[in-house]
Amino acid sequence: MLSGLIAGGVAGEIRKYVQAALREAETKQQLRRLHHDLEIARDIQQALLPKDSPKIEGYYIAGWNKPAEETGGDYYDWTTFSDGRLIVSLADVTGHGIGPAMLAGVCRAYSRTNFRSHRTLFDAFRSINAAIARDLDPGRFITFVGVACTPGTGDLEVLSAGHGPLFRYSAANDTFTEVDSQGVPLGVLPEFTSAPSTPLHLEPDDLFLLVTDGFVEWENPKMEEFGAARLKQEIRASRNLSPDKMLTALYEAVLSFSSGTKQQDDLTAVIIKRT
Repeated sequence: MLSGLIAGGVAGEIRKYVQAALREAETKQQLRRLHHDLEIARDIQQALLPKDSPKIEGYYIAGWNKPAEETGGDYYDWTTFSDGRLIVSLADVTGHGIGPAMLAGVCRAYSRTNFRSHRTLFDAFRSINAAIARDLDPGRFITFVGVACTPGTGDLEVLSAGHGPLFRYSAANDTFTEVDSQGVPLGVLPEFTSAPSTPLHLEPDDLFLLVTDGFVEWENPKMEEFGAARLKQEIRASRNLSPDKMLTALYEAVLSFSSGTKQQDDLTAVIIKRT
């Protein structure tokens, strides 16, 4: 009888071990599937970003994006108005990960459709906001900026729905001017509310910089933010490079400043340079 009890106890322990091993194997398989799905989502999202700089007389434009996780809530894009102006856009959905990534894809689709079917930034923003407001849960919103570039002139028109920082750099004066947001973020209100757009003129070698706050808010181990002052310093130091190389230099600068701290937010930037 004693031997039977011992054998039964051993068998019970073995069953527990086998069940635990099976649960662990199932969990690992689920994690592998999840990681595989996230890789696919990342590849799809990255494929939606522009492959090349836009071809527009008088400008050199480049964009760059690095999500904090496999997917992110930032994106940049360019398309054209019917009058031939190039529209450079950049968006930052609250949060990061798969949910914001899906909303970023939806925003991109709405913005492309509406920029092509409207003649002004405000009308396009109003229609994009109406569509976005129906899709967003309470508490979520999208900061969004559109820049209309007139070929060959250096004339820009900027409309920002709660997005910043936005900087114009004057090569002749070696100075930065910050452009304020004119409207509320997309999805906050059913009707888009905004002050008039801001006109700008770029002289040769002047720059216009669009970035998401992941750059300025990245902290080092001392909990110091990279900040707007360092961002301007790096742009000034690399101003004679092409915009794509300027963006590489900016990322290397913020990465060096972070001293190994984890990237907490998505990073996206676009530089418009007058040639």
